[in-house]
Amino acid sequence: MDPGLATLLAYALGCVSFASLAARIQGVDIRQVGSGNPGATNVGRALGKGWGRAVLLGDMAKGLLPPLIWTGPALQGDPEGATVLVAAAVLGHVYPVTMGFRGGKGVATLIGGFLALDWMLALIAAAIHFGVRARSGYVSVASVALAWAFPVARLVVHVAGEGMSLTEDTGLAVLAGVAVVVTIRHLGNFARIRAGTEDRYDDRLPEATASTTGADD
Repeated sequence: MDPGLATLLAYALGCVSFASLAARIQGVDIRQVGSGNPGATNVGRALGKGWGRAVLLGDMAKGLLPPLIWTGPALQGDPEGATVLVAAAVLGHVYPVTMGFRGGKGVATLIGGFLALDWMLALIAAAIHFGVRARSGYVSVASVALAWAFPVARLVVHVAGEGMSLTEDTGLAVLAGVAVVVTIRHLGNFARIRAGTEDRYDDRLPEATASTTGADD
């Protein structure tokens, strides 16, 4: 498939808001409840854990499927192109043209992309996520840590471990760029942490307190 068309299709898939669709089925505007973020965490708070898990899987699939479908099995055809497709899907989730470029925070879609690119590095990133979450108590901090953990692990393995130069792994720059986007989307959470108003383990809070939180996918 033409790389430009594949990238456009990956972005279009990323624009599909499973959070909004799930909420609409239940007669709810996801932007008017909880944190207002169209992500799996907010759906879980507003509609229940089952709906939240369904949205999480859907958002992960948006990052997982484009590299697997459009670059061949095991990504042997074009690993750098696969990274671009993951980035396109995440950008579609975060900045969807269908929702006025106001989407979610991209974490779940990024996790799916990580699994497609290198499942072992994805597990390392996931372990770092849970470790940071347990240590800090903030989902937002753990989410940003996850976004950066994969490219850092890839840097260690491919550049330091295998002797590659940074210019040989151009996908690393793409992954770093995506991590920057995820970080920017969580700046509001960091501001609340500094102000002391960000709730710890906010995705476990009852609905009554959900409106004060914002660490969503």
